[in-house]
Amino acid sequence: MGIVEDIERRRPVDVAAIERELTELWKAAAEAKDGAATDAVMRVCLLNLLVFITDEARLGEVSEVVAKVTESAPCRAIIMHADLSRTATETHAWIASHCHLDDQMRQVCCEEIRVAASGSAIRYLARTVAPLIAPDLPVFLWWQDLQTLQEKYFLDFLPEVDRVIVDSRQLTHRDAQAPQLARFVLEARQRAAFSDLNWTRLTRWRDLIAGLFDAPDLTHYLHQLTRVTILYAKDEEASGIPLQALLLTGFFAAQLGWTLKDAYEVSRHQAELRFRARQRRVTVTIEPQESQGLPQRQLTEVILLAERPEMARFSVTCHPSEGADWLYTPAVEISGGVRYHTTIALPQLTEARLMSREVEIFGRSKPYERALRVALDIITELELDAQFN
Repeated sequence: MGIVEDIERRRPVDVAAIERELTELWKAAAEAKDGAATDAVMRVCLLNLLVFITDEARLGEVSEVVAKVTESAPCRAIIMHADLSRTATETHAWIASHCHLDDQMRQVCCEEIRVAASGSAIRYLARTVAPLIAPDLPVFLWWQDLQTLQEKYFLDFLPEVDRVIVDSRQLTHRDAQAPQLARFVLEARQRAAFSDLNWTRLTRWRDLIAGLFDAPDLTHYLHQLTRVTILYAKDEEASGIPLQALLLTGFFAAQLGWTLKDAYEVSRHQAELRFRARQRRVTVTIEPQESQGLPQRQLTEVILLAERPEMARFSVTCHPSEGADWLYTPAVEISGGVRYHTTIALPQLTEARLMSREVEIFGRSKPYERALRVALDIITELELDAQFN
């Protein structure tokens, strides 16, 4: 499928008249040009996608992501821009359309409503937007400003939405927002389902790592692991362990029944975490390496070692390719002999690809919540270690 020319460029409308303007837009668009049936458009809406943003410079980029999402998930998109720098109370709105050709070469269109608010109008965004939500359809809220999660104007949205999507990619354990986000999600999960694009980026890693133990004669090594090393692309300007690496550690611990014993910083970019697992101990080391063309803080390699009944090494490595894909190499070595080794190319994880996946998921993700709980415990231990050393 490909994007075709939109039937309506973005144009300003009266906030109170958005529905009427949309009705007029689709009424005009439904009439085939010059009577040609092939020129008619089809309006499709399977869900509501609400986006909240405070960075005006990101508006165009977000609109492009929304346009890509509508290719696989036709929706009514409502992009809200809160201008926190202005005190004047104002609300403005625009409407636009995103169109693409479906598999049968029909022109499928979705609508985008953009609402800009400043001053006191930000406090009433949920009230302003609620009447614009297409009824009887799932509502996803992509909240892009983690600093405002405690604000009432965010909390007012919770009764209206089925799932809240955030992105903790920029956070490390030293950012105050990291434990705040974790506590908030764990406390608010009864009011709405939460997901994190940073967790979604790990789906590929979790699937590939789990696949290493699929063979019946290798599964038992899962309960013999004693050391795990998680490598990520170094970010010289940031300090701390990326939350993504902590979420993966939390996933291992929650799924395999490990209990956190202690955690300490080896350096400002490296940490060692110790777990109890029945009759053995498991040490997890998280450390940086040169980015090698991958985005900063992106995982580059995960190594899992079992020392009994013989030395076994399981690993997944990620490298950029000459094209647009990333190359992943899962490998298994038993007592020094290679048992399995392959390389597969997978597309880069763009925001559009991640969001398209997210809007297919309904309800809470208990594996995410359990991993987040462990990640929060690790952050707490690292904070304690920093206080006493």
